[in-house]
Amino acid sequence: MEVEGVEVAAAAQVEVGKRGWEGRASADWADEAKSSKKRRADNWQDTEVDGLVAAYRQIHVKLAVAGKRGKTVFGSAYEKWNETQQLLNRMGIERQAKEIERKWSNLYTGFKQILEWNKRLGNRSYWEVDEQTKKEKTKAKELPSTFRMELFDAMIEFLGDDSDPKLRPRDSPSSALPASPLYGGVDVPLPMDKLASHVPPFGTQERRPQLVLVATGNFNPPTYLHLRLFEIARDWLTCEGFDVLGGYMSPFHDAHNKKGLAPAEHRIKLCQLATSDSQFVMVDPWEAKQLMSQKIVQVLSRIDTAVNGKIPGEERVKVMLLCGSDVLQWLSTPGAWVPQQTESICEDYGIICVTRDGSNTRKLIFENDFLYEHRRNILLVDEWIQNDISSTKIRHMVAQGLSVKYLTPDVVVKYIGLNHLYGHA
Repeated sequence: MEVEGVEVAAAAQVEVGKRGWEGRASADWADEAKSSKKRRADNWQDTEVDGLVAAYRQIHVKLAVAGKRGKTVFGSAYEKWNETQQLLNRMGIERQAKEIERKWSNLYTGFKQILEWNKRLGNRSYWEVDEQTKKEKTKAKELPSTFRMELFDAMIEFLGDDSDPKLRPRDSPSSALPASPLYGGVDVPLPMDKLASHVPPFGTQERRPQLVLVATGNFNPPTYLHLRLFEIARDWLTCEGFDVLGGYMSPFHDAHNKKGLAPAEHRIKLCQLATSDSQFVMVDPWEAKQLMSQKIVQVLSRIDTAVNGKIPGEERVKVMLLCGSDVLQWLSTPGAWVPQQTESICEDYGIICVTRDGSNTRKLIFENDFLYEHRRNILLVDEWIQNDISSTKIRHMVAQGLSVKYLTPDVVVKYIGLNHLYGHA
């Protein structure tokens, strides 16, 4: 019995030991998995970081629009980071809200450190600091060990004032709104095949102010009214002593998500077909091809930089936003636009508005403090021939199987039919 008891006790001890080993192995595996997960959480790819900045910019704009009511936009920090996570998911970036919050916190800390460093007199730009000094400052928690220049540019655009050249990285553009796409965007060359260059008549020193017109919108689909805006504006500006070198249609990004909105690839093609026989109107597909929606002022800035880079001169070619009176109504709506964006559109570029109700539009400008303040940069052109064509009406007619011939160019009508667009508008 004693022998049996010893054997039983020994067997029990072995079993306990076995379970203990299995428990330790399981714990070690869990620790390793946890460690691996942490390494992945800390290891962000550049494209992921760019996406995070782009996503948080949208959150920042939402809070800026709300102003003092910003605290009511999100009920909690969880809601804010959860929405940021959803924005990243749409870009194909899979990260948890906690990872995103932690990464943004670290990113923002590094950004502020560089901002403060670049402000101090006698300091070289962060990107000019030698490795040894940077290593010492990183250890002292005064500077981040690495930080990409284009990332800093992207963040300072909406988080800080870069009016002081010392705050910008060396060789960065002076404009607060970059002409080239950031955040892993798509680089698209600006078409310039129809861009004219004004040559003064022989024997004269005449030099008329030069303009380029830019119209943005869904163009879903483009109509004869959209095309007429360019013609009416050019005629009026020419009579007023300006030289219109060209015009651009810039279709909105798919993120506008309006009901019945055709995919960007189709709307770009429709605009290209609609302007194929125009002598001066072109299509800029840059905005529609980016990873996320762009601000109108960014579109204007990009075209401004590209055009003035091609046509050098003592006087810059002026880029103006071409629109109808509905856009002025939109500009005057509180909270619809970020104030800095509307200021830039009016002050840096200007607006030319083609209107069918001149008196009402002038009244709108007079009664709105913002529009009235910038009235000298808002040119009104009256359209005397009434034109009530709209993209919405065309879509409804197509959906009902009705003819839309003579409402938009034939090539546009044909493309809509071949690609079965707007069948359920």
